[in-house]
Amino acid sequence: MDSVSKKITIGKAEISYDSATYIIAEIGINHNGEVDMARTLIDSAADAGANAVKFQKRHLQSLYHDDVLDHTQRFEQYFQYMIPILKRVELEEKDHETLKCYAESKGLEYICTPFDVKSAGFLAELGVNAFKISSADLTNLELIEYCSSFGKPLLVSTGMSWWDEIEKTVDLLRRCGSEFALLHCRSVYPVWPRDVNLRMINRLREFGCPVGYSGHDIGITIPLVAASMGACIIEKHITLNKRLSGPDHKISLEPFELKRLVRDIRVADQAMGKTKRFLLRGEIINRELFGKSLVAALDISPGDIFTRDKIMVKGPGKGLSPNRMDDLIGKSCHRLIRAGDYFTDEDLSEAEDSNFSTKFRTKWGLIARYDDFETMVSFSPKVIEFHLTEEDLNVNFTPVQQYQQELVVHAPEYIGEKLMDLCSADETIRRASIDLVNKTIIVGRKLSAHFSGTPIVIAHPGAMSMNAVLNKQKLKTALLASLKDIDCLGVELIFENLPPYPWYFGGAWKGNYFMSAEEISIFCQETGMKICFDLSHAALYCNAKEKDLCQYIETILPHTRHLHLADGYGLDGEGVQLGEGDIELDQVMTLFKDYQGSWVPEIWRG
Repeated sequence: MDSVSKKITIGKAEISYDSATYIIAEIGINHNGEVDMARTLIDSAADAGANAVKFQKRHLQSLYHDDVLDHTQRFEQYFQYMIPILKRVELEEKDHETLKCYAESKGLEYICTPFDVKSAGFLAELGVNAFKISSADLTNLELIEYCSSFGKPLLVSTGMSWWDEIEKTVDLLRRCGSEFALLHCRSVYPVWPRDVNLRMINRLREFGCPVGYSGHDIGITIPLVAASMGACIIEKHITLNKRLSGPDHKISLEPFELKRLVRDIRVADQAMGKTKRFLLRGEIINRELFGKSLVAALDISPGDIFTRDKIMVKGPGKGLSPNRMDDLIGKSCHRLIRAGDYFTDEDLSEAEDSNFSTKFRTKWGLIARYDDFETMVSFSPKVIEFHLTEEDLNVNFTPVQQYQQELVVHAPEYIGEKLMDLCSADETIRRASIDLVNKTIIVGRKLSAHFSGTPIVIAHPGAMSMNAVLNKQKLKTALLASLKDIDCLGVELIFENLPPYPWYFGGAWKGNYFMSAEEISIFCQETGMKICFDLSHAALYCNAKEKDLCQYIETILPHTRHLHLADGYGLDGEGVQLGEGDIELDQVMTLFKDYQGSWVPEIWRG
């Protein structure tokens, strides 16, 4: 097998450059042969949020001559130091069984390094999901080939090895068809910063496999830098006390240090992102507010040619970008453009006479504001969704005729400089939010006389905070109380599922309720309400909580009355153009094949 997988899977965890850093807390022999100490170290790893713990397994009789084991005084000082320690700390097989079950009960993967074939066979029978190959055994091709035969991923440390030795081992792993990762390592205890040579991480990536870092350095700085360089596995020794007797304690992290390392790596994971370029919602808002557009300097009739004197650059950034000036000049105009109108992407292409609505079988719609409503209707959607601001509630807008479209009205999200929040513990805000929704419903009733069917009114439940984690049950109780005071006569009120880190007032907030598929489903069953299902919000929530988006959709879809469709990226990249985010659209969209409700694209600047 010549190809190398760019990702490996250990248990349920995928390890790749696009995944969160896989953090292994190496207990090694720092349990000092005491099972109770090993359990306490497992507790520390779980409390810190590590992914796995790692132990070591040796069958000393397979590893060393009897003379080495029985007459250490005949050998060099290091043998005299280490062999007694290894004999004293080696755990019984039943201890490994006990500790594996305990680690798994704490949500941790149990990984172990076999130093010989007999130990590898035992670990395979024990059911480990991965083998760690120590740096000392990178050239032990017999052991590596034997471990490969069990079909489990191998994590291979590369300390004390020459480059040609690494190449030979990688060649064997490829021929065995093994999933593997290479770990950059310096096999001295401790290794000083000047000798770590983290750039080797980038060179090891040339093999096309996941690359990590197994550290024998002091502190947390170097593994944190390694993670920020793209090491997708970080392995560090842990101890209860660096002053304990044994060879590895002094280069290990104590529990509080491990917790800091995991915390900081998780921050680094978020900061690393991906190579795909995208704009944050806040950037899009600022781009529109402070950016510039190409606008018509004078009236332009169909058939006219766009020339420089007919084009101006003005804010805000709602139209064609100024860097498209040269693309626009020389094109033929195929619509009436008034002075001050924005140029759009459509002005760069030839005129098309297409019936947009015939491309859709379901009730598709468009989002509108009062000032662009007639333009949106001209595309013949089946649904129009008005997104209202607080100021719009005071505007006397009356459609000029009857329309065949169904009507959706989205309630404002702001009350002055406060967020609309039907879940708020602040009674003043909660009552003002109820009043805001009731005013939106009044607008919906008034507009409904010009549209078909019963209007839908969408409201956000709220439950946002800057930093605090709010009590879900109290939020739900407040929302149910608010619902009782909302007059839904003549409309269908639906709530929208919310994102984990929404953008308000130019910054990211924290969601606390009405995000989980299960809690939304329960709410709908108890109240009989339907929801507006926002695909982008759901994807961001699933990314944040490591949930399966398809399962989320299957849970929510029976309660869905209206859809907001957009792609999403990471934890807070909502409203992304379809195909430019994380969502596997080919897989996800098949779940909507029997959906009969209405939907609109809700893409920022879309």
